[in-house]
Amino acid sequence: MLIHLLIIIKNNLRANLLLMAGMFVIATSLWYAVDYVYAVVVNQQKSLGFDWEHVYYVQAAVLPNESVECDTASRSDDEVTAEYLEFYNRLQHHPAVESACYTLMHFHYIWKNGSGTMSYDTLKTSAMYREVTPSYFTVFRVRGADECSPEELSRRASHTNDFVVTENTACRLLNPDINNMTVKGVELAGRFIHSGVSMREDEPDSVRVAAVCENQKYNEYSNWSKAVYRIVQLGQGDFKISYGSIPYHDIFIRVKADADRPGFVESFRKEMKKQLRVGNLYLADIRPMSYYRNEHLADYRSDLYTYLAIAGFFLANAFLAILGTFWFRTQQRREELAVRLVAGATPHSLQTLLMGEGFLLITIAYIPALVVAYNLGISDLVETWPVEWSFTRFLIGGLVTFLLLWAIAAISIWFPARQAMSIQPAEALHGE
Repeated sequence: MLIHLLIIIKNNLRANLLLMAGMFVIATSLWYAVDYVYAVVVNQQKSLGFDWEHVYYVQAAVLPNESVECDTASRSDDEVTAEYLEFYNRLQHHPAVESACYTLMHFHYIWKNGSGTMSYDTLKTSAMYREVTPSYFTVFRVRGADECSPEELSRRASHTNDFVVTENTACRLLNPDINNMTVKGVELAGRFIHSGVSMREDEPDSVRVAAVCENQKYNEYSNWSKAVYRIVQLGQGDFKISYGSIPYHDIFIRVKADADRPGFVESFRKEMKKQLRVGNLYLADIRPMSYYRNEHLADYRSDLYTYLAIAGFFLANAFLAILGTFWFRTQQRREELAVRLVAGATPHSLQTLLMGEGFLLITIAYIPALVVAYNLGISDLVETWPVEWSFTRFLIGGLVTFLLLWAIAAISIWFPARQAMSIQPAEALHGE
């Protein structure tokens, strides 16, 4: 059967070469679109690493000097810090608040980070640097790399100046070969690493890793980020705040699920307006994390929808091009098909012949398309962030594209072939 199909293709070589050239272009374009969709789907399967639902950002602010309520008497940093701690304590004792946390240089869905180089023995890696209270892990429901609960992770990270590192950061510090990581990241817990970042006077250069947490993304469309969390305890060590630095310090609360309902923000503001007026500090705003998430992801979603539209466009064009090509070929070969029917061929055998010929043409055209696709990948001419290029990615993208082409070809050949089979041989041969 295969030899017979090759002979048929050879007998009409010129037309078939043009057809295969068209299939080559279609296959390459379709593979590119499929590869992008595959990368998006794979990245979506990765854990976000935190839970933003029922979490609110609480903004503390300082009364302007022009305000009649502003106390213009000078305050030391110790006094301002005491006001801030009182603001925080009153906030976390609200009946609807499940837990509260403080962060510095860390705000999910907002590009707010420090960075530095961490080292262990002779291995180094760069990572995002963040400062948080232990309760951060319970507020955002961050689990340990060993799958311990957020509460257990928070308990382990209870000492000032201890570090919690993400699993991918720990793996980089324990494995010389990043392509062959044999040591698990959780084994870094309890060891000391050198921090290339020092935000406070009491932070030593050599710091203890209290725990290793799960990998975290910056958002749903990014890859896992390497990050380290320095543990701070409000009111301990050299923790100081001035009025001028208030905008850089952030507070988040996790609201109990049964209390987080429409109208919560308005009722919370009304109820806590006076209670959270401490010295010159007041409650400036409270917004759900969903607000920042939707605002941050708007551009990412727009880009994704654009790429998906392009992928759909390629798929539709591939379908129409293959459908039109094989429809036209089948119509042109009506006389040939009629002769085969007269010679004793059955409609089913002719359909099988046309299908086999079409599939063979697509397969031959797809081989050079795969070569081009692989070279596009190794040359970084495809999206390699957030999903890195790999041979597995190439194989899966190639297989999906091939199956799509075969499915389109099957539909494109079956319908016109079925119509051609219904014609009477005498009518088809009338023009001969």
